[in-house]
Amino acid sequence: MRLFQADCSRCCGLCCVAPAFLVIQGFGADKPAETACAHLNRAGRCRVHAQRAALGYTSCTGFDCFGAGQQITQTLFAGARWSDSPEIAERMFAAYRYWAPRFEAAALLNISLRWVRAGVHPLINDRIDSLTRVDTVAGSAHTDVAQLRRDTLALIRSAISSEPE
Repeated sequence: MRLFQADCSRCCGLCCVAPAFLVIQGFGADKPAETACAHLNRAGRCRVHAQRAALGYTSCTGFDCFGAGQQITQTLFAGARWSDSPEIAERMFAAYRYWAPRFEAAALLNISLRWVRAGVHPLINDRIDSLTRVDTVAGSAHTDVAQLRRDTLALIRSAISSEPE
């Protein structure tokens, strides 16, 4: 998947359930992780989508899962929904915590291909593939998001540099 485009119609609202929301971060209300946003309907869609910013949910307006949500829902869980059972919910939320930062990093790498040295494209493409190979549930694997971002930015910097590696 190279487009890294979210398709909310193929997801079950994972971004509105799995992460915690804090007012200080640009959400209209605090919400603990693994709890559905008060505005999420049974179909996994936002009931206030058009009014998010006016209601104080400015962080929602700028959010993008870069396709992680539909990949988790459709590929890993064959269309199941977090609301189907507590066991599925637990596994889906763990998968979201694992995959969402990887898709974000892969999208950034994908955009960088416009500026990197031609000889580095295979290296970047291999990294994108390794970050997004959604073929197994992550289970309880932990993602060090800060380290993932540092590594991604370091790879981009080195790939854009005019100096040979």
